[in-house]
Amino acid sequence: MRGKVGRAALVAVVAAAVAACSAAGAPPKGTSGLVTLPGVYPPRLTVTHAAHGVSPGYVFVAEKKSGSPGGPVIADNTGRVVWFHPVPSPDQATDFRVQTYRGKRVLTWWQGTINVAGVGKGEGVIMDSSYRVVALVHAANGLQADLHEFELTPRGTAYVTAYKEVHADLRSVGGPKDGWVLDSYVQEIDVRTGKLVFQWHAFGNVPLSDSREANQEPAKDATKKRPLDYFHVNSIADGPNGTVFISGRNTSTLYDLSRTGKIVWQLGGKHSDFGPPSAVKLNYQHNARLHPGGLLTVFDNGAIPKSEPYTRPLEMKLDFAKKTAKIVKSFVHPAKLLSPYEGDLQLLPNGGAFVGWGGIRRVSEFSSSGKLVFEMKLPYGDTYRGFRFMWTGRPATPPLAKVQGSIVYASWNGRTGIARWQVLSGGKMIRSVPWAGLETAIKLPSSHNDVRVRALDASGRVLGVASAGCS
Repeated sequence: MRGKVGRAALVAVVAAAVAACSAAGAPPKGTSGLVTLPGVYPPRLTVTHAAHGVSPGYVFVAEKKSGSPGGPVIADNTGRVVWFHPVPSPDQATDFRVQTYRGKRVLTWWQGTINVAGVGKGEGVIMDSSYRVVALVHAANGLQADLHEFELTPRGTAYVTAYKEVHADLRSVGGPKDGWVLDSYVQEIDVRTGKLVFQWHAFGNVPLSDSREANQEPAKDATKKRPLDYFHVNSIADGPNGTVFISGRNTSTLYDLSRTGKIVWQLGGKHSDFGPPSAVKLNYQHNARLHPGGLLTVFDNGAIPKSEPYTRPLEMKLDFAKKTAKIVKSFVHPAKLLSPYEGDLQLLPNGGAFVGWGGIRRVSEFSSSGKLVFEMKLPYGDTYRGFRFMWTGRPATPPLAKVQGSIVYASWNGRTGIARWQVLSGGKMIRSVPWAGLETAIKLPSSHNDVRVRALDASGRVLGVASAGCS
């Protein structure tokens, strides 16, 4: 395995192996320090709307903010962290979720650096249920994989986005003859071999004049250092009949592409093949997905600039024969949130939906009727997308325990199904307490020299044992 993420995947394991008996320093703002994993600082998540009637599973976010400790996070409905994987600065992580690779459920995310224009350079990460990196995915043809999409397919391939500065005559959109465009690339990569399977790019296939940025300040002052981001691809997925379905934020349009690169149809924007206009009016949308039966989901931001009073996570029904679209459901937040950027809409098995609000540091769950049934707030930065999934984690590393004074701390980063921790001394159980998150603090009844902890599931089965070091 090569690449910085492959090495970074060992951070938590190495930190655990070399954990000393001294307490960690003061944690950064918005995070919690861990005695058993010094130097690892998971975010403190706050549930602002208690879960009621939610779909089963954990919450998946990737806390990110330049200069703050971030990385993929799995949490329960009370905000307790189950797994946290810190990424090394200056890297950030986005699009953390559960997908399927070669018939097995895996964790995936994008990791790399993000510039001030919101363009990333990095790689896709695939990790198994034991939290071991099994594959890293890079863009092809000398490009760098961007943060906006890392979508696995049933074919063993992955869709990635990429960007490239291109010299262009921009006079048709109010810019200089000697101007620059930030071209958007769509690539499908074979995960196992790294070979390019499909590629498409916007410049030359979508007119510059289709952009919402045309004849605006970004076009007029486009330079190589600050090129015109006229298209801004931000999602890719399989379309119907073997096509590729993508979203162009800065054209406010969704495109269905043939495998030859031809645009089969467009929805929204200046040349929509679907109507009526009231149903297909999108504004700077994200996370477009097609589902069986002609169902389309999209996170319609409505900003930046402000084009709608609030963000609309939408379900739409498409009639491909009649080329009509109908909005069938909108998961509007009670507070009428307006997300400036990023965001996603995930349909849940119970008919409800999970929404990551992107530039607003919240994730929410709605019932099938559109009622808010859960909400969690992030302490800093944001998460590009948010999800809910069932997940079973079996770490390759053992649990950890450490005694400080009259308290023993127990943790097992990523182990799902822990119901209780038991404390033993001299072969006898002296305490039993419920699992309390990534690290559980257990008060000892008296001084003990030989201390061990056991993780138990709800049926009382022992999942793992750790001997406790001391201060």
